[in-house]
Amino acid sequence: MKHISAYFDKVEKAQEKFAWWPVRSSFGDKKLIWLKKYVRVDVFYDDMGRPPIKERSWHFIYTKNEYLLMLLRKDETKVY
Repeated sequence: MKHISAYFDKVEKAQEKFAWWPVRSSFGDKKLIWLKKYVRVDVFYDDMGRPPIKERSWHFIYTKNEYLLMLLRKDETKVY
């Protein structure tokens, strides 16, 4: 049985940030992002409803194009 917070808390939180210092993308060929905008996604629960053990969330860094592709693919998997 899932914890009650799995139903009422946010599962993901996306933030758009500016890379003043070099930052590596989490996916693909691990592109270097510098002096550009990027998206940081904090995931608070996995697919099974379990939170991370060591930190409050998992952090993923996307370039703008990678984030757009992730959103399109995520929407594609929904069953209507």
